[in-house]
Amino acid sequence: MVCPPAVAAGWESLPPASAYSPPELLLALHILDLLELCGSQNRAARALQLHQSTVSRVAASISDQFDLRPPPPGGLIRYGNNDCLRLLRLAARAHRRMQGVLRIGMDPLHQPLLAGLAAVLPLPPLFRPADHWAELIDQALLEGAIVSSWCHAGPLQADAEPRWPRLVAVPLGCLPLQLVCPRAAQQPDLPPTAVLLPRRGVAPLLHELFLQEGFRVEVQPQSCQEPAAWLKRLRDRRLAMPLCPPLLDPHWFQRQQLIVHSAQPHLQQRLPERLWLLLSEELWGSSAADRCPLAQQLVQALRQRLADALRAGASASA
Repeated sequence: MVCPPAVAAGWESLPPASAYSPPELLLALHILDLLELCGSQNRAARALQLHQSTVSRVAASISDQFDLRPPPPGGLIRYGNNDCLRLLRLAARAHRRMQGVLRIGMDPLHQPLLAGLAAVLPLPPLFRPADHWAELIDQALLEGAIVSSWCHAGPLQADAEPRWPRLVAVPLGCLPLQLVCPRAAQQPDLPPTAVLLPRRGVAPLLHELFLQEGFRVEVQPQSCQEPAAWLKRLRDRRLAMPLCPPLLDPHWFQRQQLIVHSAQPHLQQRLPERLWLLLSEELWGSSAADRCPLAQQLVQALRQRLADALRAGASASA
């Protein structure tokens, strides 16, 4: 079975960046992992191009075979976990590396950064708190995840890096966000006064920024994380939202009839965010010789894309 196509990668439908066939011994675990990462059986079935009943049957079979217990209320790993399953996930992670691919988590806002990278397995985007990404990497469901400075409970010092046990936050650079809105929603004397954001627990500092600036915040439902769902709500409710136009195809941006919000010049100095690629220590050692070549190539590619976006943003504002 090959890995499914990305879901609206880069805010557009793109073919899968790479094909990956898990070994038969790890195929059921591959399905369970996608179920955990997608958040629902329906989304996992779409991502895997399988019937929902197949996904449900596989999850039930693994639960029985490995005596998985229901997680505690509010737990991140929804379908159970234990030491045996974690060892299998470490084996699956090693196999992915052998095949030259990495499973990297991201949210819809940063999905364009990974679009088209051959070494990155496509995953449906989902907003999560930074601590949740860290746990998914620590439990070996992911090799890494893109983490934003907006996703922390409080602001980080200029030279500080986020820290978690057994993980490394590799700095990528800054992303020049812009506040955009549908062209029809911005009247000369009455631009949108409400902004569409993920839930507060995912990006508390972003909520705080826009509330301080006098915006009303509307939250996109967690069950509607595909880019098309964000754009539909943006238009239907005449809202604004932060995006990074230099990361997007300008023709797509024009087709969607999105424009920069009139408040952008005032927000320009407050909107840039810092980004890190969060990786397990086994992929990113303290010296270059101890670092996974795939991870090094990915960091180099992401830094280049961010640098290109910064240059494009500076040229557009000049």
